[in-house]
Amino acid sequence: MIKIAGNLGHVVAAWDEEGMVWLNEPSYRERRASRAALAGLDAIFLWGAQQAAALAPALAGLSADVSLVGNPRADLLRPELRTPYQARAAALKAEHGDFILINSNFGWVNHLLGHGQGGDGSRDLEAIARKSKFPAAYLAHRLALYEEMTAVLPAIARRFPNRRIVVRPHPDENDRRWREASAGLPNVIVRYDSDLLPWLLAAGHIVQNGCTTAIEAAMLDRVAISYRPIVAPDHEIPQPTQVSLDARTPDALLEMLAQADLTDSFPADKRAALETMVASIDGRRSSERVIDTIEALLAAGRPAPSPWRRVIGHGQALRRRISQKRRAGVPGSSASPAYFSHKFPPIETSEIERRLAAFGEALAMKPPSVRRISDRIFRLTPT
Repeated sequence: MIKIAGNLGHVVAAWDEEGMVWLNEPSYRERRASRAALAGLDAIFLWGAQQAAALAPALAGLSADVSLVGNPRADLLRPELRTPYQARAAALKAEHGDFILINSNFGWVNHLLGHGQGGDGSRDLEAIARKSKFPAAYLAHRLALYEEMTAVLPAIARRFPNRRIVVRPHPDENDRRWREASAGLPNVIVRYDSDLLPWLLAAGHIVQNGCTTAIEAAMLDRVAISYRPIVAPDHEIPQPTQVSLDARTPDALLEMLAQADLTDSFPADKRAALETMVASIDGRRSSERVIDTIEALLAAGRPAPSPWRRVIGHGQALRRRISQKRRAGVPGSSASPAYFSHKFPPIETSEIERRLAAFGEALAMKPPSVRRISDRIFRLTPT
């Protein structure tokens, strides 16, 4: 896509939505940083200092403008933009009470598309490693953690019989396996809700392992629990642990879950780590910083591509469109309409307008007009 956009004459800027959390720097560059893709960028927006250090070798010698701007997604967690989520958070509290949120992040070993999984629940970790580009040893560690996380559910349910335990699987996960693990536990429910922030605001406690949830909770001035029954530094995703509380045994986890004020007491000594992950914790919002860079790029302009290069770009776009349509019909493909709709549900224009009105009120700004292009793409125009 980056090469196609460049051939068609577009200024190309990008960020890595997954650039805040990763296993280690070499693994991150191998899985997420294509030198050819980076070479086609006019600008790249980075989450913060940690991502910048990880990407530095891949960016060496390239001409892209590198900006540490945080991420617009992080803007939504800042105090001035939380208000639109409060009503939904209040509704969740009314529905579930003082609930315990277990946020799962085991997509590759419990994948919705069944990557490397047999009908009997077995996993071919080597096959998953080839698909994911993660080492098999790392996947074995994640599988062991997944089994530990499902195994501790009954202990939590018994210890807190009057509290609801909400398991929220990652969008890539097969929620059926979580439902099987919670069968017979009346106070445990499995619920996937694509809008995470109200859940983080409403939860009495938040439990996770290696999940972005811990960092998002920290940006909300809340602290999650990292359940780490298996400690393996070479195979653990480090960033969530840096901003959460450590529970290494079931008893330690249960003790933390019994502390009523724990979640709203974010430790001050973890703030520095958070600031290295996200550059836009305070100061100017990430969206404003991104706009500044884009406006400067557009003002500078770029040479128009030759007619032949445009022809090549249009041909590449057509070939990609055909390839995507073919992939959509392949069983187990990530391009299948059902899988895509699960991860990115269609949304109505009225819902976009409602959210923009809420943000506009929070920021004392007039919301833009909305024009629907497709069921997931909208054009916003200042009014």
